[in-house]
Amino acid sequence: MRLGLCLSLVFCLLVIQASALSLGGSYENDLLTLLQKDGTVGLGDLNRLRLKFDHDFCDRLTVHLEPRYYGLLKSREIAIAGATDLDQLVWDRLYAKYRAENWSLTAGKQRIAWGTGSIWNPVDIFNPLVLSFAVRDDDKTNVEALRWELPLGEAGGIDAFVVTGQPWAETGRGIRVRGNTGMFDLALSYVDQGTLGRQVGFDLAGDIIKDVGVRGELAIKAGPDHNGYVMQAVAGGDYTLENGIGLNAEYYFNGLGSRNSGSYNWGTAESVGMDYLYLSGNKIIDEITTVTVSLLTNLDDQSYLIYPQYSRNVGQNLDLYVEGMWLGGPDGSEFVPPSSADPLGFGGSKMALARLVYSF
Repeated sequence: MRLGLCLSLVFCLLVIQASALSLGGSYENDLLTLLQKDGTVGLGDLNRLRLKFDHDFCDRLTVHLEPRYYGLLKSREIAIAGATDLDQLVWDRLYAKYRAENWSLTAGKQRIAWGTGSIWNPVDIFNPLVLSFAVRDDDKTNVEALRWELPLGEAGGIDAFVVTGQPWAETGRGIRVRGNTGMFDLALSYVDQGTLGRQVGFDLAGDIIKDVGVRGELAIKAGPDHNGYVMQAVAGGDYTLENGIGLNAEYYFNGLGSRNSGSYNWGTAESVGMDYLYLSGNKIIDEITTVTVSLLTNLDDQSYLIYPQYSRNVGQNLDLYVEGMWLGGPDGSEFVPPSSADPLGFGGSKMALARLVYSF
């Protein structure tokens, strides 16, 4: 019997003692307007309900259940980041965590996030590319696995996982060792994805001087035959000006991509361009209001994505977000792709979104 099903049965048994459960979650409503390159307009209303249950069997054992339900009303096909598995109940996270005196073991569907990058995480095989300004942590990929964590000191430790529910030849397994030297946190990782290949990774984060933070990742990947190797690397930094404006920049080199748009592999986001740049600026207007503008550009074909965002806490546990997105660039570029790679015609489009999130 699969591990996820076993944990589901455990939670069914806990219903009879619901008073012992800790309940949290959120409800979200997104109103979306999409203006496509051909002038057509699409409207959408996305509702997201997420519940989070925790039950402590004892001081050392916790079981976590996180079901979600997403429903989308739309006038036409609309792509929204993170809006997958619509109109069905999804057990998004479902795991048991045992905490020993010096280590912990987590079993079930969980999020495993390695790396330090803001937009790109080549050392993270489950979420290598996530637009952090448009996709929140709750909507990132989860994986069914066994995960063992051993803290070593204040900033060090060992993190190892084995993906479950798959034949061993296709199962991912990896280990990451973290440490600290001076003002930097460092990590070295190794992942074996069986028939999909292997990779060695390195990542770091720290401060070089006051208010200047830097981060980086490097992944060397080998394909299934282990004859060829490619490199993916990220280098970034952030700085806060005296007027309170925060600046963030990140460069990504993708050895799996191409500098010629005519050679793009449109089948996967990891195999399109080779050189990317991310820039953002944010300003905290007051303690409940923030404005952010993000730019992501493919340096090889000069296509770009602009994402402005306004957020404000409008009530107790109630947050308002107003966001926009503009896709542009030459025809045939990544963000204005050819029709063969963009059957729904989203390339070169503009979007406006108003989002209300109630957390409980």
